[in-house]
Amino acid sequence: MAAEPAPERPPTPPAVPPDLVFLHRATARLAEADDPATAARLLCAELVPHLADAALVHLADPPGPACRPPGGHRRAAALSTGAPGTPDPAAHLAAAADPSPGNRARAAGQDGGRNAGPGTHALAVPLEARGQRVGGAVLTRGPARPPFDGADALVAGQLAAVAALTVHHAHVELAHEAVTEVVRQSLRPAPPPPLPGVDLAHRYRPGDQRMLVGGDWFDVIPLSGCRVALVVGDVMGHGLEAAAIMAQLRTSVQTLAALELPPDQVLRSLDDIARRLADDSITTCLYAVYDPVARRCSIASAGHLPPVLVRRDGTAELLDPGPSTGLPIGLGRPPIETTEIAAEDGCTLVLYTDGLVECRGDDIGDRLERLRATAGTADGPLEKTCDALMAQAAGTEDDVTLLMARFRGIPSEHVAGWFLEPHNRTPGQVRALVRRTLHEWGLEHLSGRVEAAAGELVANACRHATRLVSVRLVLTDVVLFEVGDDDHRLPVLRSPGDLDESGRGLHVVAGLTERWGSTRVAGGKTVWFTCGT
Repeated sequence: MAAEPAPERPPTPPAVPPDLVFLHRATARLAEADDPATAARLLCAELVPHLADAALVHLADPPGPACRPPGGHRRAAALSTGAPGTPDPAAHLAAAADPSPGNRARAAGQDGGRNAGPGTHALAVPLEARGQRVGGAVLTRGPARPPFDGADALVAGQLAAVAALTVHHAHVELAHEAVTEVVRQSLRPAPPPPLPGVDLAHRYRPGDQRMLVGGDWFDVIPLSGCRVALVVGDVMGHGLEAAAIMAQLRTSVQTLAALELPPDQVLRSLDDIARRLADDSITTCLYAVYDPVARRCSIASAGHLPPVLVRRDGTAELLDPGPSTGLPIGLGRPPIETTEIAAEDGCTLVLYTDGLVECRGDDIGDRLERLRATAGTADGPLEKTCDALMAQAAGTEDDVTLLMARFRGIPSEHVAGWFLEPHNRTPGQVRALVRRTLHEWGLEHLSGRVEAAAGELVANACRHATRLVSVRLVLTDVVLFEVGDDDHRLPVLRSPGDLDESGRGLHVVAGLTERWGSTRVAGGKTVWFTCGT
């Protein structure tokens, strides 16, 4: 019986070169790095001692000043040293960061790293990803090891490329975060400025904790005559889309407020703008104007929840800004009316959005009653009351906006007003009245500037007025001068020609004062300027 042939043995696989095993393992470890500092540390840990006795990784600053944190550059470095006496790679770090063609050749190992000096071998490897230099690595060997060769440069370059990708992705993410933060800050309501005659406190909490901005907003807008506009609005929806519409509507309200329109006209104009921006957007808004001299507050609402007025004796009531406030903005020409209330000193007006009172499963009437009762404690610090009101909205996923304004008014002794006939002697009379009033206020040092500017404005008013001219001087943190007449034409600052007989008065006013402006009012216009005290 013939013997069976022995089974053939499978061919022995070729041995994997050690460098490939090392490269595979090191690449896998480097790929796990999730931030530049970790990538730098792991790269050094893999390079030493397999390829070098010491290694240093330098990470360049992220591109663009917006990506750099304030107070210094964003850099990370990692050093791993082998045996004592190993040459310091920091001495060769400049070569790694130098993008010149000569350095690229040396970084690629084309000179074998023999330019490091007697007894010292160095290899510079750039960290590049997506065509961008994000740093560099320097490897050094002592005299006991041979110089770097092309294979060493190839392995080091491969590992550097993996680490560079991590750094590059971090730079891209940092740039995206910087852009997002700029957008977020531009969309978020800014803290209100300090204004005469009113104390303010506010809270803003977006429902989207990722974007940190939503469709709610508030605004405090200074107007002429020491008046101030208080605005709270709510765009239906959440997230970036609602925030984008909110930003456009908020800018529109600020523009309309600068025209000194009554509250109802502001909201009706805002409705026209909203329907052009987005046909399917619905917005509620409340617009109030507080006059600290007259101690009156005008309020108009477009579908917004009623504000709360807390009086000096602690009683609080939900205000009804008018019978026609049911339709929000975006539904097309809602009927809106302006309601005027007395704003006595010490009263507090509470404006808010529905996120403060709406809660699933609770009756909205009960929540409004709780808000009214809590707001009745507003005789204490406004900030403390804000915290108490915000505590009622704990757990809600909706945007929450709260604005509180405590009316202080402007003392009557800091307001002086007159009605004068428009004739040639009136500017001189006004200058004398201004001089006397500033003396009573202890502001004689301002008399020259204020008198000259006031004389120019009064002379212009007398030239066009057909009825009595009104003049008012108000002292707050600045001196405000106003003159009103029955001519609706607003003055315009122009450059007069050499032969022009008029047009120079406003140049005098602009040069002597800090700010000046003009506003159309019922029955004419008001021109004003301010001077710092």
